Amino acid sequence: MEEYYYERSNRSSRWRRFLGLLAAALLGGMIVLLCLPALLPYLMPESAANNQEHKDPVLPWNYKDQDSLKVPDLEYQQTAVVSAVNKVFPAVVGITRISQSRDWFGRFTPATPTGYGSGVIISPEGYIVTNYHVVENAVSVIVTLSNGEETEATIVGQDPGTDLAVLKIPAMEGMPWAILGDSDKLTVGEFVVAIGNPGGLELERSVTLGIISATDRSFDVYDWVFGLLQTDAAINPGNSGGPLVNMNGEVIGINSVKITDAEGLGFSIPSNLVKSISESLIKDGRVIRPMLGVTISEITPSLAEAYNLGSDYGLLVTEAPFGGPANKAGIKPKDIIIAIDDVKIEGIRDLRRIISKKSVGDTITVKVVRGNSTLDFEVTLAELNVN
Repeated sequence: MEEYYYERSNRSSRWRRFLGLLAAALLGGMIVLLCLPALLPYLMPESAANNQEHKDPVLPWNYKDQDSLKVPDLEYQQTAVVSAVNKVFPAVVGITRISQSRDWFGRFTPATPTGYGSGVIISPEGYIVTNYHVVENAVSVIVTLSNGEETEATIVGQDPGTDLAVLKIPAMEGMPWAILGDSDKLTVGEFVVAIGNPGGLELERSVTLGIISATDRSFDVYDWVFGLLQTDAAINPGNSGGPLVNMNGEVIGINSVKITDAEGLGFSIPSNLVKSISESLIKDGRVIRPMLGVTISEITPSLAEAYNLGSDYGLLVTEAPFGGPANKAGIKPKDIIIAIDDVKIEGIRDLRRIISKKSVGDTITVKVVRGNSTLDFEVTLAELNVN
């Protein structure tokens, strides 16, 4: 009898301990659940916590045609393209350039609209990115918002070198703005949409679909060379300054150039370059660029033979102004630049492409041919004086 009682007592004791542990676990779980919202920022990685603070823009915003921005009712319409368009659509604006000219007697004529283009709001403070050629020589700029309102914009800065300009309109509560994505992550073949106002505001916010055809097409724009995105999404006059958007609803380019005698050849300025230029224009009102400090001429085989030059390719230095970066490094007139940082230089375009990726204060290695010798010079780039 004692053995039976002892065994039953042990069972009861174990059962009570089990119930006690279960109750403690349930109570602890409830406490964790109640405290989790407060603890979450401290438990998340730093980058994730920052993302909680910097939320995506809320779209749409008072768009004048709200029906076109509602989530489609039909399942087959709920596509990545529709989602991407709806994210950026309200942040796309129309831009009207107002210009003045002089008559035969030198008097100013009344200011009139002389051109139309597109732009996209990139911050809740009201900064807008567009093309330089859209606002070139403007005496004022009128921005048409997605809700149909018109407001005058201030030109913050312009950069002919990249065909970019930044405008500013007054910040408004709930104003839409688009995210600038990472253009370095683009891959050939991925879908993109171009949004803009082809032909003017009558066809405002037209959307065209295409793919990324190439990610680094070197192009001369206002005597500066940089890599452009190539797309077959239709880009027409009036689309200039509008966004090129990926399927995540991020702006990955600003539409700029179209080859007029061919179909499916449109070009956009990569968003990473747009970020850099925009930041400079907002901060300094201009873009600070580096220079090598030489006057040069391209060498051709026939020129090399005629003047018995030491190389049949490269850039002939005709001037190296005193006190300039090249002069300080030891480069002289009649030197022939054949490489920079071990990259072959065959023409002016090659030089521009390399220098455009550098900053003031960077040091580059310039290889030159001088007579029968090949020499290397370390050149520290200085600020380009545009005045």
